[in-house]
Amino acid sequence: VYKRQLINSAVQDMIVAHFGQAQWEDIHAHSQVPDDSFLTMRSYDDAITYQLVTSASEVLQAPVDTCLELFGVFWVEEIATKSFAPLMETTGTHTIDFLSNLNALHDRISSTFTNYVPPEFQVEVIDEVAGLFRVHYFSKRDGLTAFVVGLLKGLATHFDDKLEIIGLDIHPQDPGTHSVFELRVTRSNP
Repeated sequence: VYKRQLINSAVQDMIVAHFGQAQWEDIHAHSQVPDDSFLTMRSYDDAITYQLVTSASEVLQAPVDTCLELFGVFWVEEIATKSFAPLMETTGTHTIDFLSNLNALHDRISSTFTNYVPPEFQVEVIDEVAGLFRVHYFSKRDGLTAFVVGLLKGLATHFDDKLEIIGLDIHPQDPGTHSVFELRVTRSNP
């Protein structure tokens, strides 16, 4: 319940922070999303969030994937590190460590939010010395791979790691998506 409201409010906060209040008002009006979609303790359909992102894409004249990636970075920098700081601190000390423990973090969050179906992440070591990893992202939702790209970039910035996305394969599933990211991660503080 709260999580969905938090996401809709975070979209609003990101637009205001990056593009200003006037752009947010244009996007909100264009989306036709009701004002009460940002109230706490109410559940909203994922379609409302998709509607906001699509409207942002149209008003800002930017691809949806660009908007989702920007939102992923914003989520880490402004929401996760502030609203969930204690959980973030205990989940990992660098990007790959954090991603390896992300399912446990989602399990802890799931106990707070009703009807929350988190994505699942699996980290595969290709060559640890060279910093090569494969990250599998499984979600019951479609169309959020670009958001995960932003999350990966935001996490690397947060942990002061250098991240390069070498490859990306997206495999549709019913329902949802399985995306595979090939990463090169260089830790600044090994």
